[in-house]
Amino acid sequence: MNLPQSFYFKAGKPAILLLHTFSGTPDDVRVMGRRLQKRGYTVLGPTFSGHGTADPQQIFKVGSPDRWWQDTSAAVHQLISDGHREIAVFGESLGGIFAMKALAQFEEVVAGGTIDTPLFPVNKGRVAKRFLEECQKWYGKLKLSPDETAEKMQFLAQHIDEMLTLISEYTGPVHDEIAGLTKPVFIAQADADELIDRHIGQRLADYLSTSAPVTYRHYPAAPHVITFSPQGNQLAEDIGEFLQTIKFLD
Repeated sequence: MNLPQSFYFKAGKPAILLLHTFSGTPDDVRVMGRRLQKRGYTVLGPTFSGHGTADPQQIFKVGSPDRWWQDTSAAVHQLISDGHREIAVFGESLGGIFAMKALAQFEEVVAGGTIDTPLFPVNKGRVAKRFLEECQKWYGKLKLSPDETAEKMQFLAQHIDEMLTLISEYTGPVHDEIAGLTKPVFIAQADADELIDRHIGQRLADYLSTSAPVTYRHYPAAPHVITFSPQGNQLAEDIGEFLQTIKFLD
């Protein structure tokens, strides 16, 4: 079985870091990465710790918000060490939390944005249900025995609420940290988001626009993971146009 891998699409000096979702992999943002590369940007899409394996249990055994921030920081430092002194960071869902934290903490990160990112409290029960359903389907594809599947699903069910609570607790300080941000921000929100309140994107835009130049776009009929939907093409175009407004030095 070929598992999703991190990607590093090289082009010009301005660089883009794309961060994936909680239950996903760099495949969430790979097509967008190629589109941005064609616009002349170098694009890095790392894999969060515990993701991209054959067993979602690794998300809990290896991953954590602190670890995923370490992954994000390492990716930023990799781009800097490769000569990219101006970076834009975008994240989808969970990834957007770390994109905004990077925007607040790194001088080299000059712009960034979120795609359906829960920077306000969300219905954790809905998120947990969706995650467990996706894992059940994944184990079905692996053709595991019923007993093995049941054992793995029991582990996930026992740990998902704790992980979502950790993410929520981690998000609060990030929400506070980005108050007063002055760098350009792009915010995308799906109007048909089935996981988080579809008004969260607008709330974030209102929260940041008192100090930062904010570009807000919403996508009618788009689901939570916009990049896998028909609206993903428009999202990539909108982010490309947003990047054209950034005065990169290189």
